[in-house]
Amino acid sequence: MTINGTAARAAYRAPLRAALLAAVLAGCATALLARAQGLESLPPRGSAAVVPGAPVPATGATVLARAAQAVGIRRCYPAVDQVSARMLAGTQHADVALDWDRQDPDGEAFFALAGLGYADTSAVLSLTTVPAPAGGCTILVERVSSASLPCKAVAAAELRDYKGTPLVRAVTVYVNPGRPRETVTLVDAPPACLIIRRQVRFRWGAGQ
Repeated sequence: MTINGTAARAAYRAPLRAALLAAVLAGCATALLARAQGLESLPPRGSAAVVPGAPVPATGATVLARAAQAVGIRRCYPAVDQVSARMLAGTQHADVALDWDRQDPDGEAFFALAGLGYADTSAVLSLTTVPAPAGGCTILVERVSSASLPCKAVAAAELRDYKGTPLVRAVTVYVNPGRPRETVTLVDAPPACLIIRRQVRFRWGAGQ
């Protein structure tokens, strides 16, 4: 489908293309670090009404939100809409690949991968939503980007309040006690540093 001149391609269980990850590693350090200051993509729990089966407005929605609507996502649409609006802000181009249950699109998990094109760099957004049995949606958001700096320099500049824990060689996970549902993983890939920001929210949209 084509939405406002931007292609939304459905991906059917295809592996992630190496070219997409390579595009991530071509970032500009200054602009990228400015965008990496906290994922801050998930709106507060209970901040929007989630009504199963309700009509979904699409005016002004992002290419990702419109694609989700087109395949039948309704219960978790408010989450997709708000997360994608924040994460796609400032992009010059966005391309999405989707996977969903064709028999029950609104009752099962929805998976989206978006390539984010900026003026001088690229990044990847991964979004998963799952309707929660008790109401609301469970959300997993990951943003993959890079900086043309050593990971130690990225951590010193952006993660001073985080505690780092090495996983394996060249891979360190950082957590902040004030953001218990968010992790930042830095992967040394000289001459760049791969930055993976991950945030989870359970039962978003459900009543308190």
